[in-house]
Amino acid sequence: MTARIGDFLPWIGVWAGMGETQAGQPCYIRNRFYLDLDGQGLGMHFEAWDTGMTTLYHGVRSMLAAAPSGILRALAYSTVQGPLILDLTEDDEGVMALSGENLLGHRISVTFLQESPEQLLFTAFWRPSHAPRTEGSSMTCRLTRSLPWQPPQA
Repeated sequence: MTARIGDFLPWIGVWAGMGETQAGQPCYIRNRFYLDLDGQGLGMHFEAWDTGMTTLYHGVRSMLAAAPSGILRALAYSTVQGPLILDLTEDDEGVMALSGENLLGHRISVTFLQESPEQLLFTAFWRPSHAPRTEGSSMTCRLTRSLPWQPPQA
């Protein structure tokens, strides 16, 4: 099965949760999925903050779209990793597995796994490409769908 942008349309919206940074610090993670490029791309805006929401640990803007070959790729800019291109790896339904390297040669893997209609498991891992798989940094978080704020009912 070849993945298409439409496979991820149910994820459009804001997802958030408490996670852990690569250094083991608790952090607040927010990710927004949105349709862009006239329906041909899926935009993603990722943020990892300290729990007081005063320090941004990591931010990523990316766009998942079809390359001329038809393969889905994400062009991204990370405040930690810089510019990068991540390829969508074929996986099971409900999984977005992206991987690639940045300009410094760090190997990067980012995965969103749909655990239920209202919950995604987010994981990210990066290491120097020459380093063993046991070395590197990771981040993980369970994200739940965030609903827009509504005033209390009287």
